[in-house]
Amino acid sequence: MAYIVDCPSTSSCSPGQRKLRTTKVEDLLERLGRHPSSEQVLRVLEPVLPSWVENPKKATVVLSALAKKKLPGAATQVLAAMLSQQAEVNSFHVSSVISAAGRCGDWALAMSLLQRPELAAQPTEIAWNAAITACDTGGEWQRAVLLLSQMQLARVSPGIVSFNATLSACKKGSDWQLALGLLRRMAAERLQPDMVTFGAAIAACGSSWQSAIDLVSQMLAAKLHQESAHVWDSRAKPGYNAAISACERSGQWQSAIGLLFEMGSSWLVPDLVSFNAAILSCREEGQWQLAVHLLNALSAVGLFPETSTFNALLAACGARWPMALACLHGMQARAVVPDTISFTAAIAACEKGSEWLAAMKLFYEMEEGVAEPSVVSYNALINTCDVKWQTAIHFFERMLSQEIQPDVITYNALIGAFARGSERALAFSLLTTMRSEHVSPDDVTFIPPALACQQAGAWQDVMAILPLMLRHRLVPDAVYAGCATSTLRACKGEDYAFAFLRNLRSLWEPDGESRISDGPEVLRKGPGIVAVLKPAHVTTQDFVESLRQRAPVGTALSIVSRLDYPTSGVLPLVVGAEGSLQTNWFRSQFAAGLVRKEYYCLCEGPSLGEVGVRGEVDMPLLTSEVEGGEGGLVSRSEVSEYGRQAFTEYEVRRRFRFPELQQAPEDEVMFLSVRPRTGRTHQIRVHMASLGRPLVGDFTYGKRSETSVPFCPRLFLHCHSIQLVDVEGAPFLSKADITEDLQAVLQNLHRWAID
Repeated sequence: MAYIVDCPSTSSCSPGQRKLRTTKVEDLLERLGRHPSSEQVLRVLEPVLPSWVENPKKATVVLSALAKKKLPGAATQVLAAMLSQQAEVNSFHVSSVISAAGRCGDWALAMSLLQRPELAAQPTEIAWNAAITACDTGGEWQRAVLLLSQMQLARVSPGIVSFNATLSACKKGSDWQLALGLLRRMAAERLQPDMVTFGAAIAACGSSWQSAIDLVSQMLAAKLHQESAHVWDSRAKPGYNAAISACERSGQWQSAIGLLFEMGSSWLVPDLVSFNAAILSCREEGQWQLAVHLLNALSAVGLFPETSTFNALLAACGARWPMALACLHGMQARAVVPDTISFTAAIAACEKGSEWLAAMKLFYEMEEGVAEPSVVSYNALINTCDVKWQTAIHFFERMLSQEIQPDVITYNALIGAFARGSERALAFSLLTTMRSEHVSPDDVTFIPPALACQQAGAWQDVMAILPLMLRHRLVPDAVYAGCATSTLRACKGEDYAFAFLRNLRSLWEPDGESRISDGPEVLRKGPGIVAVLKPAHVTTQDFVESLRQRAPVGTALSIVSRLDYPTSGVLPLVVGAEGSLQTNWFRSQFAAGLVRKEYYCLCEGPSLGEVGVRGEVDMPLLTSEVEGGEGGLVSRSEVSEYGRQAFTEYEVRRRFRFPELQQAPEDEVMFLSVRPRTGRTHQIRVHMASLGRPLVGDFTYGKRSETSVPFCPRLFLHCHSIQLVDVEGAPFLSKADITEDLQAVLQNLHRWAID
């Protein structure tokens, strides 16, 4: 379609002039901009509208071109001009205009076109599909589902394209149940899903990895044998990639890797999207070595790592900052340019590893290179400052000078630096700054000031935080409740602390559906709580997971306290979901130091005194993540002035001495009753080792060889009892006798008792 520019009539221009001065109508309309007026459009269309009346296909060509150019404003005005000139408007015209809106995500315009009375009889399945796509592009997945339902009311039968477009929109909401419902509806309407259908449905599963894997199995079962290998690869690969991403988002790295290898057995060649998602899944449980292996495996399928691939590997580094630095420098060796995400991930690794100097060096490298710092980069950097609040302020001011708008995470990091640096007043003043800058606090914002108040014993200040949280409609969680209750207990007494805790109950929603059945592990049950006997040589997480699998359907068990892998004894579990009244109630008691626990342990070294002698260890403990024996990260604690307060009381119950095994004349083996007043990681083990009396069988903090008790089969540490207050305010006490293996050790030691 051509139009003669600047010639009022064709007779006034020579044929040569007409050839040189003709322009497509759609190009002229494009020059009018994204929002032309009706007069401008009508002026352009005036010479061609008569021919459109005779041949509506010419209008279809122009409207289709405007749709490709993403010009819904011009397309809408063209449609209006056609109606005003009584030109035929058919379903192809309406579909093209809706398609133009869809390509721009203008779902409101698309839906309004469907509802216009003068166009009500025109929309066909193509038009409805275009409107659904508009909702998808605009992120309005609920409206896409609504349009699919309205199609039948408009006597338009949805086809497979309609369902595929709706499923594609559903991935924005990650509503796997809705996706499965749409598949069932397709079956009811006898529509055979294709590979696009499965790919969209799997993407809609979000983090529901089990549903995603089930759909992959259905996709394989529905494979069309007549399809060539190339067609199968291009159609099925998005579904596999979406399933791998679902596993990654839910922390199921084993399943993600399994799907990656399954692609090869299904005649699919993984692409970079496949590998990137699989590598990213390796950040769970410290599987960085596997991530490196996957990176090196790219060449086997003819792929080369890109920046996004290395970014996934950097995320898998976790707190391993030396590896993150090596990964960043390895990008340059492969001629891969790091971006802002690359540097930010490496800085975050330094932050997790408490390496603030390395983080600052990376930041300056980023500024000198092609990458520009972002708010996320600054947030990670400020977080590394820890107690160095002056440095945190420096980078905060630098951030403002670069016109980078701080967000709530920025303020949280800065408030945390103030609080940890004993600058409580500055932390509170920053809360006022947030309000003036219209930055809304979140659940994390008030925790560092509360911890600082707890450290300083400022009970009035910690109480003042509560109305600030409520003003922003934030429900105080167990961390704040524990800080406040602990401060009140230390300053005003235990009764006052419990009174405050009871007042918070009205802010927490109870979970009334969970229940636990009796079993050999169950020691005692109470309102909202169950005490179980955890055996040695199993993690708390794995043990609780086994209980969940055997519990009635709908039962929620929450962990509020943990026992180490080699430790046995009483383990309290909350019968309620995370964030419920039950969980917050008990977790607050632990955080406030209101729970009384007693352990039995066996230690060796110089004598602590006669039977009945009591003592206390008051040494701060710093916990960090270090490399474990199998390449994963494990927690280790050490006595450090930079750590958190930790108090342990002990009493000598029994003493043993056998000269043929002891390493020094004054050495003996002591059976102790130990009561930790705080709950730091490995607290009893580290405190006793710091006294030169490590626990028997402790090969991490104690003697790795030449122990005085070689017949002890494991770490001699057992949680004997726990006492707290249940959700109804009644005392709850549960005890567990020493396990048989440890009883046997005491019996063998009996003949060497000295008291």
